[in-house]
Amino acid sequence: MNSNWKRMKLIDVIHKTETINPQKNPDSGFEYIDVSSICNKRFVIQETSTVLGKDAPSRARKLVRTGDVLFATVRPTLKRIAQVPEYLDGQVCSTGYFVLRPKEFVEGKFLFYFLFTEHFMGAMEGLQKGASYPAVNDGEVSSQTILLPPIDEQKRIVGILDEAFEDCDRVIRNTEKNLANSRKLFESYLNAIFTQKEDTWVEKKLGDAELIQIIDGDRGTNYPQKSDFYPEGYCLFLNTKNVRPDGFNFDTTMFITEEKDNLLRKGKLKRRDVILTTRGTIGNIAIYDDNVEFDHIRINSGMLVFRPNEKIIKSEYLFEILRSALMKSQIKKFTSGAAQPQLPIKTLVNFSLPVPKKLEDQSQIISNLQELYTETQRLETIYKQKLTALKELKQSILQKAFTGKLATDSLRC
Repeated sequence: MNSNWKRMKLIDVIHKTETINPQKNPDSGFEYIDVSSICNKRFVIQETSTVLGKDAPSRARKLVRTGDVLFATVRPTLKRIAQVPEYLDGQVCSTGYFVLRPKEFVEGKFLFYFLFTEHFMGAMEGLQKGASYPAVNDGEVSSQTILLPPIDEQKRIVGILDEAFEDCDRVIRNTEKNLANSRKLFESYLNAIFTQKEDTWVEKKLGDAELIQIIDGDRGTNYPQKSDFYPEGYCLFLNTKNVRPDGFNFDTTMFITEEKDNLLRKGKLKRRDVILTTRGTIGNIAIYDDNVEFDHIRINSGMLVFRPNEKIIKSEYLFEILRSALMKSQIKKFTSGAAQPQLPIKTLVNFSLPVPKKLEDQSQIISNLQELYTETQRLETIYKQKLTALKELKQSILQKAFTGKLATDSLRC
């Protein structure tokens, strides 16, 4: 860092901004920038609402000018950051924003980039208060420090960052598109299998007792309470985080004792069972195969157990068809309840289920799908690693930029 860089507080590099009360001009309209107006992927103001002064929200109080940098102090780590474009000059933003209007010796885009640094965002994360509505106040933002070079150097740095980040963002967009395409490829193949049925297939009902036994959990007086759960124990008691769209996830677990397990009448899994979530988050599925390490598992009240007759239908086949568009469309159609969505058994038993008569045909379908799914997961891992590396590279570039170590070499993504 050169000696002509100065460490300054943000309050000393920005102008004080104006506050207004639009309700004093009840018939005058203005464009209102609320806290959801900024896209925190593209970092632009993507949508505003036209409001008359008499209808102005109580938080519509801050006047903005072209080039101002807006930073949302509500949930600050979401990085809702943007510069005000010319067409919004003289409009109004929410008090949920801190407005940075640079002084003459400060380049606005330099301030904009500074707000993404680990130095600044780390401070915001440490200062935010409130569990359900975390926020920082204007004073906490304005007291943060920035290393400020002369304005010509600021402009040089901004030019380099613009070019480097444009390149990075283009690669990120392409990688995200590849990631989405890999998922669509599997879903397309999965859906094609169950919509292009062979003549040797039969149409069954999900509630066909000869085909599948459907088991719900014990919802009686012995249902576990909060005090019955332990971080370790005899029987894993599934929660909604454990059953995901494509199988189990055991990052968080809770257990009940053997004594409590013995008091419950139903809902205990056997190997090869398939689980479907039917309350709250609906349609997540998993199969209790030999890859699952826990020997004792029970479902909670928001799930059902499907126990296939494997002389007719394989568990893996049931798992695959349950995550297909054919079943998802039926689930979506018959799910009820807005506040607490649920899929009752009496509705679910009527779902149509195409099943190949021959088990070897089912086995071939399973093999093909699992092979493609494995390859899809491999590609997704590669793309996610690339996205992580690109984001880390952007942070590395920012770190160099705001410590006076930015050179033009080695900045290509």
